[in-house]
Amino acid sequence: MRLQQIFIANLKKFRKQQGLSQMKLANKCDSTSNYIGQIEMGRRIPSFEKIEQFAAALKISPSMLFAEPENKDTKEKKDNTRDYLQKMPINVKKELQSRLFTQIKTNIMNSLDGNNY
Repeated sequence: MRLQQIFIANLKKFRKQQGLSQMKLANKCDSTSNYIGQIEMGRRIPSFEKIEQFAAALKISPSMLFAEPENKDTKEKKDNTRDYLQKMPINVKKELQSRLFTQIKTNIMNSLDGNNY
């Protein structure tokens, strides 16, 4: 997917998630709905200043407008992992957490001492 297509898809997604029409977004960005429409059709490319205004109006970081969308497989894996962790018994979660913290602490201490893990 090209960067412009990613930007367009994200602009539309965040605009719609917040219930904003092209007109409402345009009003928040000192622009016109026609200009927003032209951008969303790929006929115009906004300036960096306008991109920052869009992000501010949408209450997101400008970089989020350029983030590649998750593919279906990645989303399903995250959902499956989340479901698995939610169903995990509490004593297993605590043990897993303890081991992870111990390993992280060991890695940090080794890196501070100059040792390779």
